[in-house]
Amino acid sequence: MLKGEDMGKVQTINHRLEAEIWPLPPPAAPVPRGEELDKILSLTSGGKLDDLLNPVLFAPILDLTARPSKKIRGQLVEITYQLVTPIHLRSRATLASCWVCGHIVELIHAGSLVIDDIQDGSLVRRGRPALHRQYGLPVALNAGNWLYFWPLQLLGDLNLPAEKELALYRAYQRTLLRAHFGQALDVGLRMDRLDQECVRAACYASMELKTGALIALASVMGAVLGGACEKAVAALEQFGHAFGVALQMFDDLGNLSSRRDPGKRFEDLLLRRPSWVWACAAEGLTTKNYEQFMSVVYRLPDAGPLEHWLAKNDLASQARSRAEEHLAGSYEELERHLGAKSIEPLALRRLRALGERIAEAYD
Repeated sequence: MLKGEDMGKVQTINHRLEAEIWPLPPPAAPVPRGEELDKILSLTSGGKLDDLLNPVLFAPILDLTARPSKKIRGQLVEITYQLVTPIHLRSRATLASCWVCGHIVELIHAGSLVIDDIQDGSLVRRGRPALHRQYGLPVALNAGNWLYFWPLQLLGDLNLPAEKELALYRAYQRTLLRAHFGQALDVGLRMDRLDQECVRAACYASMELKTGALIALASVMGAVLGGACEKAVAALEQFGHAFGVALQMFDDLGNLSSRRDPGKRFEDLLLRRPSWVWACAAEGLTTKNYEQFMSVVYRLPDAGPLEHWLAKNDLASQARSRAEEHLAGSYEELERHLGAKSIEPLALRRLRALGERIAEAYD
């Protein structure tokens, strides 16, 4: 874990890297406005739709994107670009494209959260009412879907070389396809109806196809923008999946306490959906102890029995230790596949610092 002097060095590195790319253009707007909107709509009848679209599309999206967020996925685009691109080969134009692609990944993620909250019946998102609770189901559903398509427009507007643009479009399409496979597992499977020996595989697949796929897209974007070779792109995609699974592991562990979002505490277990906690319980507990675990889960939303069971057992601490091991292993595999000499050391330190932030955010 980075502490004291090491963390200070990482912060100094961050300031130095920020100085390299300043001044960047402002981030792309979450929604199109004015002439940009008119151009996209291409209405033959003319007329301005900004005011009409605002309450039914733009306002909900601006509301969600303005709420506090860690922006982990967006940061990863810039970091992976720097990871494979020596400082003297970086350009302001490419760094600006990284900035936009980071924004693109965050918008895709925002759309997935809207859809996820609808499917889970969640009440809260980022400290405020979920969009379907605040604006109604039809408006929220459309907004969530719209956020899968608007980033494609932003990607096209970058005017990248054809080879890079095609690679990013293909990565984008593959990500959405894989994520919806993962969402099918997430909303369609009930962990309490699977045999104990089948639970781990279902949970891992869900984590890799959902969170892992989008983190992998961020990693691939940075690598492609940096002109990395095919081997390096593949290595960063593999790392992205592993890093994303680690993120989801810590997120699922945070669901046991949800100090930052009490309304979501134990939601994963209550909904019986795939999660890291379910995976560790199924893999690490004896048949008898797993049955006891299931019995207290069945008593939710009465949290007392589950809290008592967790206090007597070390499931949470074991799950956290294994998540930390998984995160550490993702760095080791990345260095092994790329080769230590080909990795920019300052970017690697930023990457490790980002992992530390993830682990601490859900502690």
